[in-house]
This record gives sequence, C-alpha cells and structure tokens, in this order.
Amino acid sequence: MICTILETKLDNRKNGDDCEFNGYLEDYLNLGETDPVMLDALQEVLKLEPGTKICIGLKSDINKEAISNQIIRYKDVFKLEGKPLVYPYILYLKKEDEERALMILPDEEYGYLFAKGLYYCMTEPGSEFIECKNEIVSIAIMETAKVAEIFSQLFTIKPGAIQRKLDKEHFKEYEQLKEMSINASVAKVEEAKVKLASVPDRLPYIYQYVIDWFLLKKILYVQYMMNKNILAHVHEGNIRKQRNQAKLNAEEIRFLSFSEMWNIKPAVQEES
Repeated sequence: MICTILETKLDNRKNGDDCEFNGYLEDYLNLGETDPVMLDALQEVLKLEPGTKICIGLKSDINKEAISNQIIRYKDVFKLEGKPLVYPYILYLKKEDEERALMILPDEEYGYLFAKGLYYCMTEPGSEFIECKNEIVSIAIMETAKVAEIFSQLFTIKPGAIQRKLDKEHFKEYEQLKEMSINASVAKVEEAKVKLASVPDRLPYIYQYVIDWFLLKKILYVQYMMNKNILAHVHEGNIRKQRNQAKLNAEEIRFLSFSEMWNIKPAVQEES
C-alpha cells in the first residue's frame, strides 16, 4: 500500500508540487545528489535493489484533528501555513505482493529522534499513510552500508521489529529518550539564537525550528503512550493517568515562541 500511495505524489516534472522528485532511484542519482554521505548510501541501495524508487522532500500538513497533536497543544505549530512537514528521503520498493519504504533523514546530532517523530506524524490516525505503518521504517543515516542493509531487511524482517531494534540502539528506556529529547530541544534553542541573528530571511528557519520542537514533543508523547509496561506498572492500567503524564513529558521540551524568534536582533557585524 505504501508504494501505491507514494506513486501518486507528483513532482514538477509532472506539473505537481507534492515533492521535489519522485521516481526511480537511478534517475534521481543521474541528476546529482549533493550530500556525499547520502550519495554513497543511495548508490549502495541501487546496487542491491535496482528497481527502487525514491521520493524526495514529500510535503505534508499538520494534522490538527489528531488527538495527540491536540493534547500536546503546541500552538505555534498550527500557525505554520501550507504543508510545513517535510519527509526528506523516502526509498520505496514493491516485491511481489509486499510493499516497503525506508524514510531517511540526513545525518545530524539527535537525527534519529526527528526521524522517529516524522514516522509518528506520517502514520498517525487521520493520515493517508495510517494503514502503512507496518510497512515503513524511519532512520537517520548511519554508515552508508547500514542503510542498504536495513533496506534489504524490510522484506525478510517485519518493519516493526527492525524499528524496535533501532530504538534500542539509540535509547535503552523511556527516561533516556526523554533526556535525549530535552537535550535536543535545548540545542535547537541555542542554535536558533545564533542562526536567526545571522540570516536575512528568517521565515524558513523559524518554520523548521517549530517543526523540530514539535517532533520532539511528538515522540515524547506517543512513545510514552505506546509503552504498555508503563501503563501496567506505573499507572496501574489507568490510561487517563498515562495520557496526562505523556502530556507533561511533552511540555518539558524547551522551545522559543514565534515572537521570541522574530524578536532576535541581527548580529552586529564588525567593521573591517
């Protein structure tokens, strides 16, 4: 199903603006990938599965109807116009009756957290991909050979099992995930203070920072709610208590408000 849906997304070659590119991976690589690490990874995948397709920069709106997004109550994310969510790279392939996809974020510190947050957005209730959640794995790029290895496993190991294994490689338990997510949010706050003081056009950066903080809130909320062990042993089976704590966890994510980001003063350049 995931391939069937992705194949409907149109790029500008077909007079569409759903994404930057959508087609065969080989054709995309002939256009020239600028990220050398991503280029190596994609070339490895092409060697392994020549029929692979790729969707670059797929755009999506924020689902205001999703319960988790309403409970998180991060108002700034609903101020973003258009389709501000962007899925950077999605590799997809159909083999016989099975369809699989691998969402990849370029390598950066805390990248896996943002990848997992995007996965939760992509497969949340109300999304067109809701029925595809067991066909997708989401990663931030690791060793280039590892990307091809994970992609090849999609047809021999259940995607959910692969994702859980990747989770354990990045965080052993929820409290570690929470600490990492808060640290990531603080790092983005400090980065924003510097970046927004030095760029002439702030709007695209402000949009991206809002999305980043939203994704961190998203992963803290959803990951907590999905943990049946926490429900049973921490909240004694009380889903309302679990939901309230998940909300409180999401609220611990640090961020700058829209107005704070707009009011950051430009850096004063020293005279030469």
